[in-house]
Order: sequence, then structure tokens, then C-alpha cells
Amino acid sequence: MSRADADAVARLWESADGRAAVLPVDRDIISSSGSMRALIVDLALADDPGDELFDACAVLGRLIGGHHGSPTLAASTIDHACAALGAIEPPWLEPARAATIEGFADALLDRERTQARQAWEYPRCAVPIGGATLAIAASHPSDDPETLDDWAARVARSAALDGYRSAFVGGPGAARSALVDALRLVGIDVRSCPDERDPF
Repeated sequence: MSRADADAVARLWESADGRAAVLPVDRDIISSSGSMRALIVDLALADDPGDELFDACAVLGRLIGGHHGSPTLAASTIDHACAALGAIEPPWLEPARAATIEGFADALLDRERTQARQAWEYPRCAVPIGGATLAIAASHPSDDPETLDDWAARVARSAALDGYRSAFVGGPGAARSALVDALRLVGIDVRSCPDERDPF
């Protein structure tokens, strides 16, 4: 198939996706994914596309999920590609569908994880309790020491820049320890809660 023919297939695929678009953002995703579609068409036309085809489909799925596209677009786009190619149940259809949906789901999970982590960023994790004192929840979901140290440094720096000079810190183990160290490093006095002795 010539380059012009392959480009025509990609345009047919794009048109089919556009007709099935559910959300307004679907159309934006469809129009901005031309290079990925062209790659998938080229790989599908190759004698032995191998894992590269499925990797490209996973990237397309991540693109749809990462830009808040609809599950309908993610679920139907590979079928539209097959129709544009004139391919009826090619051997790569099922794994290509699966790779696209897996990429879509991965993007959704990444977005949820990011939102969950943002809930622990300053000032969301802190409540002013009068004067120059804060109460801070130190229950960051990660157990990675480097991640916790980076998070604690951000919280402590922001609290210091806002003029706080003392803080009550509540939370378990490693997250609390990292935050206590970071707060003390920037000159914020860490106070014990009334019913809790400060082990640091």
C-alpha cells in the first residue's frame, strides 16, 4: 500500500471515530492523534507488526484516557481502524483492542493516583489553629523514603513561607517522621498533641 493509501486509511479511521464520538473532548483527541493513527496503520499493514503494534495501541489508549476521552472511544477505535483497513477479524484485532483498553485504564489509574497524592499537598493537609500554629495531617499514602522526603520538604517550606512557626503533626510512622524532620529543619517547632507524646 502506498503512503497516500495509508494516509487515506488513517483519515477513514478518524472519520469513523468522529461519527461515534460521545464527548466533545473526543473530537479534540481524534483530531490530535493523527501521528499515532498513522503509525498504527503502518504497523497493521506490516508483514509482522509484532509487539510494536500493541505498544502503539496502548499509547493511543493512554492518550484517550489521559485527555479525559470517553470509554466508548477507547473501546471502539480499533474496530474503526479495522473497518478502515478493510480487515475482517485480523489476528491482531483482539490483542490490539486489549492493549488500547489497558492503556486507557492505566491513564485513569494514574490520574486517580495523582489526585490522591495532591490531597496531601500543602495547604490541603494543614489547618490553621490560631496564631502562627498549624495542625498537619501526615498520612501520605507513599512508603517510599525519597517520595516522603520530597513531600515533607514541600510542606515544610510552604508552611514556613506562610509564616507558621509551630505545628501539631499527626500521622503514622515514616510520613510523620519525614515531616517532623523537615519542619524542624526550616525552624518550625513541632508540638505534641495533648494525647500523644512526640517520639522525636
